[in-house]
Amino acid sequence: MADRVEIDIVEGHETVRVIVGGEVDLAAQPRLDAALAQAATSAAATIVIDLDRVSFLDAAGLGVIARHALAAPHGERVRLTRGSRPVRRLLELTGMDRRLRRV
Repeated sequence: MADRVEIDIVEGHETVRVIVGGEVDLAAQPRLDAALAQAATSAAATIVIDLDRVSFLDAAGLGVIARHALAAPHGERVRLTRGSRPVRRLLELTGMDRRLRRV
């Protein structure tokens, strides 16, 4: 099966960006989790999860994002971009739009 998710990590001095594109579902969960764990080891003050190119996000993918964004101690550093329409819809339906920090 072809990989339907793309994940890139771009490190800067103050910010590390985890750029996610494609379909973020149960199959993508391990890769997303590993990328966010890697970003958490960065010395950057802020971790930005860029969800603007995500075409599909399910509960498994949202669970990984929420776990990292709400986890202590690095969770305070995590911010999300506005996200694509499917991302915004799921965040609104689950109420996570009010719990997760945005850039």
